Amino acid sequence: MVKKLFNIIAAIILLIISLPFLLITSIIIFLEIRSFPFFIQERGMTLENNRFKIFKIRTLKKNLKLISHQNEEDIFLKPNLKDNVTPFSKWLRKTGLDELPQLINVIKGEMNIIGPRPLMMDDLETMKKVSPELYARRGMFKNKPGISGLWQLFGNRSEGIIGMIALESLYEKVASPFLDLKLIIYTTTVVIQAKNSDSIFFTPRATGLRVSTYIDSSSNLKVTLNMPDGIAKFILEKVERFEGKYTIEVPSDWWYVSNTYKDTIKKNKAAQILPMPNSSKKDSQKNAS
Repeated sequence: MVKKLFNIIAAIILLIISLPFLLITSIIIFLEIRSFPFFIQERGMTLENNRFKIFKIRTLKKNLKLISHQNEEDIFLKPNLKDNVTPFSKWLRKTGLDELPQLINVIKGEMNIIGPRPLMMDDLETMKKVSPELYARRGMFKNKPGISGLWQLFGNRSEGIIGMIALESLYEKVASPFLDLKLIIYTTTVVIQAKNSDSIFFTPRATGLRVSTYIDSSSNLKVTLNMPDGIAKFILEKVERFEGKYTIEVPSDWWYVSNTYKDTIKKNKAAQILPMPNSSKKDSQKNAS
């Protein structure tokens, strides 16, 4: 109830503040695209759960050819649409400000400011076809979709469905009002620097330790946390409170396994990777979902 109230109040305040910007933006979009600057699009967490119509600023020219949805890459990367985006619309997408009308969805109680990313119906159909197990896992999430979130801020689109589910599963485990506040503050830096992860104008995120996210037959999920230390540390400290273990690689000079991280911070040197003290091989393969 507290989270719902916080989201509604914050969304109302942000929407009021952004009204002058939305008015100016709508005029520019109308002059550039010669079309009504806003549209409604159906999205959801899955085809079966949390489906609703979101409000969006139009950034693409009308009469586009159908977007291909044949494989996993088509969900996250759509560079073939670059020629249909005007210069101002490109800036909107790179800042993420084209998502501002979704504050209305937050006020209506359909979304949160922070949460998993709602996807288009065609994207969800593709996800269900190419990766039914991960699609099913997404359907079990309890948090409402969000305008911003762990994957929106720190995910790599090139990692595909696994990369998205990894960070969304992590958020599902550690979500809290304080974490949401941290992510909201960080979102403002992404907007100011125009570094939003966009499907059309995609640039791989830089990281000091590049390790691919993967899932193997034992369902052991490895997640690359390419995010500021302050957010990463906050998340890692909460992970231990839940059943199961995560294997997490951090793009910094430290690792976290059990309580080694806390000791390392005090000694101001890199942590060592320690084996988990389990009695059997089966027990050593912990689920990170």
